[in-house]
Amino acid sequence: MMKGFFVFFIILTTISFSAQAKMLELKKSTRSIFIEEKNGWMLGKNLFGMPFIYFSPQTNGQRSNISFTDTGAELELDIKSLATTQGKYQKNRKAWADKVGANSLGFSPYEVSINKNGHKIHRIGFSYEHEGKAYNEKSFYIECRGKILFSKSLRLLSNETHESDFNDLISSLDCGGV
Repeated sequence: MMKGFFVFFIILTTISFSAQAKMLELKKSTRSIFIEEKNGWMLGKNLFGMPFIYFSPQTNGQRSNISFTDTGAELELDIKSLATTQGKYQKNRKAWADKVGANSLGFSPYEVSINKNGHKIHRIGFSYEHEGKAYNEKSFYIECRGKILFSKSLRLLSNETHESDFNDLISSLDCGGV
């Protein structure tokens, strides 16, 4: 009986360890950002002015991506006013769309949530059409140990599964010490 319980315990322990996601460390200077490692995704460093960009596998002819930047900014950054500046955000995104010849499709309202590691996540989004393709982008401001991390996701509207991947990444995100 005891031997059977021991074998069951070993199997259960093995399954629980293998079910845990592997974490990927994004290190810049002294702080680290930890995100869930996604199968088939590729990490780019120092591209397009972003220290880290995580690219999905190609779907519908495009790779969705999400960037991660440790801003180093204290929490006093516009976090307190984000909820009240949705109009300004929308005005700026519409101006950008006009400048590049894109059509605004709509906005995702400002939301606040807490991720699995207890970090407050502020998010807001914008959808647009450019050169015959429809896109969704979201900006995330993550309160992490007294500092602000910035993340931005971009995907084709048709690549909806990548929205779940982005949510998983943001939900599991953690940061290193100060």
